[in-house]
Amino acid sequence: MRGKRVCRTHGGRSMGPKTEYGRQRLAHAKTVHGRETRLIRQARRVAIAKLAQLEALGFGLGIMKGTRTRGPKSKVTSL
Repeated sequence: MRGKRVCRTHGGRSMGPKTEYGRQRLAHAKTVHGRETRLIRQARRVAIAKLAQLEALGFGLGIMKGTRTRGPKSKVTSL
């Protein structure tokens, strides 16, 4: 915008919280982006870890064959 320091549409550039209290508030905030929350992400991580363990068990017992799913695997080496 001519003659202005801050864009009317986009605003100014945020530098984030300055104080320790502000940083703590931001870290503990219940952030929500669409349908994603920290709780939902944590539940998803737990479910994926359980599925990876079940997959490792299935391949270890010879019940499952073929390709494994992508992504990090659990550290289960022997059962």
